[in-house]
Amino acid sequence: MISEDTEVVNNVENVRVFIRIRPETENQDQTAITSDKNIITLTKSSTAKTFKFCKIFDHTSSQIDLYRSIAVPIVAKVLKGYNGTIFAYGQSGSGKTYTMIGDIRKSESKGIVPNIFDHIFAQISLSNKDVSYVVTVTYLEIYNEEIRDLLSETPKKKLTVHEKPGLGVYVKDLLGFTVDSLEGVTEILCKGNKNRATGSTKLNDTSSRSHAIFTILVESKNKTNNKTTFGKLNLVDLAGSERVNRTLATGDRLKEAGKINLSLSVLGNVISALVDGKATHVPYRNSKLTRLLQDSLGGNSVTAMIATISPNCLDYEETLYTLMYADRVRHIQNYVSVNVEKKSVIETFELKILELQKQLQLLVLEEQKETKRKRKKSKTVINNEEFERIEMEKGVLENKIFVIQKKILVGGENLFEKAQQQMELIEDTAKELEHLDSSHQLLEEILHFKGKEKNFVEKQYVSLQEEDKELDRKIEETEKLILKAEDILQKKENEYQNEISTLLHTNKSLAKEMGLANFIVNNFLPKEYLQKINSNMEWMEDIQEWQIKGIAYCGNNLKKNRLRSKRGTRSNSKSVFKDYYPKQ
Repeated sequence: MISEDTEVVNNVENVRVFIRIRPETENQDQTAITSDKNIITLTKSSTAKTFKFCKIFDHTSSQIDLYRSIAVPIVAKVLKGYNGTIFAYGQSGSGKTYTMIGDIRKSESKGIVPNIFDHIFAQISLSNKDVSYVVTVTYLEIYNEEIRDLLSETPKKKLTVHEKPGLGVYVKDLLGFTVDSLEGVTEILCKGNKNRATGSTKLNDTSSRSHAIFTILVESKNKTNNKTTFGKLNLVDLAGSERVNRTLATGDRLKEAGKINLSLSVLGNVISALVDGKATHVPYRNSKLTRLLQDSLGGNSVTAMIATISPNCLDYEETLYTLMYADRVRHIQNYVSVNVEKKSVIETFELKILELQKQLQLLVLEEQKETKRKRKKSKTVINNEEFERIEMEKGVLENKIFVIQKKILVGGENLFEKAQQQMELIEDTAKELEHLDSSHQLLEEILHFKGKEKNFVEKQYVSLQEEDKELDRKIEETEKLILKAEDILQKKENEYQNEISTLLHTNKSLAKEMGLANFIVNNFLPKEYLQKINSNMEWMEDIQEWQIKGIAYCGNNLKKNRLRSKRGTRSNSKSVFKDYYPKQ
């Protein structure tokens, strides 16, 4: 499903363009920018320039607002086997990297890339069990017109671009990693971001000095019709356009700025050639960036662009240039079609699993033969060594099968439950460590008192009176310790009794509610309806409740949502993955 503002004619789709206005900063004169839904006006002196785009996001828009409008329709297409691209363009310091990556540790600050994986894994969990998926990622940067693999152990190694018929443009020796959990994705993002080239300029303390392309390959295989589709999603964070008189760049920063502006200029030439119907040649090969994005611009891809702008008065020229640039992009037409693969990665994995399982069966048979031979003859060292070898080989094969099976994600599996189980394991480990810490502290106290007792026994007294005084002091200390221990014991006993009372009260309440629910279900609900309800129930982890699938689209709920939208109430950002498509 694509939102209504997307221009679609058969298999032809225009690039969808969105604008994001960075929040204002203190002690800076602001440019007169006015926006209303999809129209933005830039005013300076008495001159006003107006542009129309798919949607304008002002400084109050959240990360999840952008994700719903921009990424959700593209991700839905990619999961069906289409190519997609989302790229951020704008001047240095206007918020491109924050929009694309954000803060991956905070849910409200997550950018488009981490939110996409939440969405993809949620969709896989909700899909049919007959569909298998493999999700692979790559992460590269283009620094000074050199391609580097951000996930490699040698991230500064120079890679080359190649092209093959049927395969298209690709980067030789670029590493791809299959991912099966949000934790794995977070680890990869952190590693890639750490290796990316950044530097300080007058406009931005942590300015990206390279173009970064994070690619997600989603392969799905339907076991019922044996059809395999292949979706590719490019997420591009372009380095910011720079004016040297503003950034005051020198040395390496000046060289970087020159290469960045050159590649962006070539990108502009490609856009102009695509928009100009009379152009006979599109200069994709003039830069590494445009060559890698060849499919995204004028090719087989559903593409969206986010242009980020600054409201600062000093940035007026850059803001105007960005809006003019974005206005040209929205006229580019792409020709979209589904990618159907004859041989897939999933099939390769499945064949490898079958091969390993056959090897495992041969080992089992060999083990059975050895057992029969062992019964006939007495046990020898040679037989024991043979059994150990077989067991070791079995363990290696089982581990290989497990690793490959883990890479294939099966529809209907709740990947978030797996993550929750890992979190529970971490919490249990933390509790165990806390218990060990308290035990360690107790042992230290016992050791301290034993040391005192030893000193007391070994101490030599001059007279009986001195020994008597020391014994009185020791008794007084012991009585204080006993009182302290009794006080701690009483507090623990009170806590325990309170907890027991609370649990009993909760248990009675739940039993009462369960009895009422069972009475209603058994006496008033037809069995065929009960089966239908059971098959359509799902557990909502974020609110800890059972709900019927699609309840948000039913009668009164839709009415409530319309009333809320009329009153201007904003929807809960956490519900984005229960409502995958942006509200009109």
